[in-house]
Amino acid sequence: MTLLEMAVVVFIVGLLGLAAATRYGGATVAEVSAHGFARRLALDCLQARRRAISTGDNHSLRFSFAGGQATQYALHRNQAGVDMVVDETRTIPTDVTVTTGGATDIEYTFTGETIASRAITVAGPDRSWRVSIPQVTGKAFVDEL
Repeated sequence: MTLLEMAVVVFIVGLLGLAAATRYGGATVAEVSAHGFARRLALDCLQARRRAISTGDNHSLRFSFAGGQATQYALHRNQAGVDMVVDETRTIPTDVTVTTGGATDIEYTFTGETIASRAITVAGPDRSWRVSIPQVTGKAFVDEL
């Protein structure tokens, strides 16, 4: 194999990489980010539910807002009337919009139920997902809208 042949192969691979990068650019990455965040939120709901059942104390995911938009959330434990953060605060990615329907908390009781049913919408640039949490079971489901 000569140096010229090797240079041609590297050039062709570079062109294919460039074509893939432009085809699957920022919008695709943002969609993957939004879907991943919706799944992460559902897993954090599961974690809050399991902790509430195992400890007997209410646990909740509490959202923080800035300018009317949810910016982050954290898992809280209410032990004997004292509210404390029990897990790291998760930041909502900048290219993702989260709508909580006016709710600031998703609270779980010791039986694994939520205080109220919740539906949280996670939107990327082109697609949206809904994280649904029914009151009776407290289990979170992710559906594409």
